Amino acid sequence: MALQDQPAYLIKMRAKPGLGDKLFALATEGMEKSGSSDRFIIAREDADPDVLWNMEVFRSHEAKDAYENSPLADELRDEIIDLLAEPPMRIEVHPYSALPADPA
Repeated sequence: MALQDQPAYLIKMRAKPGLGDKLFALATEGMEKSGSSDRFIIAREDADPDVLWNMEVFRSHEAKDAYENSPLADELRDEIIDLLAEPPMRIEVHPYSALPADPA
């Protein structure tokens, strides 16, 4: 599937004060376990270490749907929500370009 056809999310989450490290560890563990994404970036805001940004690119629409309806997604969602100071922001997107480029 071409990169521009892959579904993706841009997600922002703000942990309760002092819980940023736990949020980052849990989000990273979840991304590694899910197997539904072929690339992701989890970034920490310099100005606020409790703010997480995640760009997640799914392998396919089917992989995205399978993950969203999995027990792992439910488990992670509940654990993550307990760590948050405010509701998360999640925007559905499609990547336009990325480096390194996928081999042809």
